Amino acid sequence: MMAQFIDANIIIKAFTDNTDKERCRKALYENFVTNTLCLVEAQHGISVIKNNKIYAVNCIKSLFKHNCTIVQLDKNLLFESFRRVEKYNLNMFDLINYVTALINNCSEFVSYDKDFNNLEVKRVEP
Repeated sequence: MMAQFIDANIIIKAFTDNTDKERCRKALYENFVTNTLCLVEAQHGISVIKNNKIYAVNCIKSLFKHNCTIVQLDKNLLFESFRRVEKYNLNMFDLINYVTALINNCSEFVSYDKDFNNLEVKRVEP
């Protein structure tokens, strides 16, 4: 079964108080792909919102127990992203995340970020 890519904003909403929290948490219990860049971004976002770095770190560490693939941001992923910089109108952070979804054959890109609309991997909201 193909996995969904989970963007940082979904992880942030899953661990902070908001109207989307339960839907985002549910998305994390499916088979999903994310990358180390998203995890760092999510940890920072949770830390700022909750004003608690330890809570944020523990949230991200809890994802390691989930049915997920965490792709490392390495020189190969960076190179693949640089190769596509002209093709996609995305900032570099978003491009790295999108390329992660592409090269891992993700069925959907789960995100509230509308910059991912109208690309090969369909953006959905939880």
